[in-house]
Amino acid sequence: MEIFVDGLFVPVHDGSAPYRGFLAVENGIITATGPGSPRIPADATVVDLAGKLVLPGFVSAHSHLWQSVFRGLADGCSTYGWIDQLHLKYGPLLTESDMYEFTVHGGRDLLRHGITTVCNHTHSFGAGEEGQWRAALDLPQRTVYSHSPSRFDSAAERRAGIERFQKATADVDDPRILGRSYNTTWPLDEPDMRAEIELLTEYGIGKHLHYLEDPGVTEHQQAEFAQLLRTGSVGPDTVFAHFIHTTPEIVAQAGERGAAMAWNPLSNGRLGSGIPDILGYRAAGVRVGLGVDGQASADVADPFQNMRTGLYLLRAAAKDATVLSSREILRMHTLGSAEVLGVQDRVGSLEPGKFADFLVLDPERPSAGPVSPDLYAHTVLALSAANITDVRVAGRSVSTGPFEPTAPGAVHERVAALRALL
Repeated sequence: MEIFVDGLFVPVHDGSAPYRGFLAVENGIITATGPGSPRIPADATVVDLAGKLVLPGFVSAHSHLWQSVFRGLADGCSTYGWIDQLHLKYGPLLTESDMYEFTVHGGRDLLRHGITTVCNHTHSFGAGEEGQWRAALDLPQRTVYSHSPSRFDSAAERRAGIERFQKATADVDDPRILGRSYNTTWPLDEPDMRAEIELLTEYGIGKHLHYLEDPGVTEHQQAEFAQLLRTGSVGPDTVFAHFIHTTPEIVAQAGERGAAMAWNPLSNGRLGSGIPDILGYRAAGVRVGLGVDGQASADVADPFQNMRTGLYLLRAAAKDATVLSSREILRMHTLGSAEVLGVQDRVGSLEPGKFADFLVLDPERPSAGPVSPDLYAHTVLALSAANITDVRVAGRSVSTGPFEPTAPGAVHERVAALRALL
């Protein structure tokens, strides 16, 4: 057993308040937490967190880890221009080992920024997804793994891909693999889409759709929503990634069916995609979580920067600083994102029975000045990933690798070789 003592805890679950206290961990699970000093068993290891803040590990509800090595690409492009520069140019060149190494690079980067659970939305480029799946099994953080077929696959090829995905992943007994989802992309005829949804339901695989992101396809994609409803594509296990250019009817129907959305403020701003009506979605019952998206469109996978960007955009758009609080958006990037992915029973907050996935931050390294009495505001508005001193998954520190500088070579050489082929 490990007991972390004298930390200043910033809880996110409803009904909680900040406290100075302790966290007890046994076999990777939180067994107790609360204010004050605990009884220390003789065989316990005690970790002193005096002067440190403790947060639950961040959850990214939507990411593409393999994109981590392509930052700064296609500046000034919107979504489809950016896709032309990354997916269409580099995608066909990528080998399985490329995708493995790039995904590991991206996963380590997210860990360094405090993201202990990620929905990794994969892509079927080059040699396919095996390298990305192997990376999920080698990385320390937890993954909701999202399989994505090629847009050029036939209906039969897509069904075969789901069967392979099921065979490869269904029986994996690993606490790091929290769930599976599938990108139900277009075009598919309605009977084929219905058959695909029935197959996913049979296998317990959720749905994760890129939808209504780029303003240039708004009218076309809005018109497809009726087909999504008819085929059973919208339900409690549906996550809409981006989901910006909606209509009141689409939002109402999504809320009625229990769907969720992954909000990606950094990439939405970088690509000029727009600002979703988060307040309206929440009012309609749509669950909202945050994702840092791929590092080739969000560039810096810092959840603090992601939260501030989203918070400031909503306040500016409303011309009202009260529309969303720091506490609300912190919850949205932790427990809220876990709820979107359907894994809130295991991650997202520091509560007994959940995995001991948490962050330790030092507000004095670098110094953010005296800690504000409003601890949520100080955490969200004044701190960043630079203040993280330790990242724990199942109570174990995973900071050693991700916090070390990346050695030249490896992914650098691979990217240079790819660029030489263009």
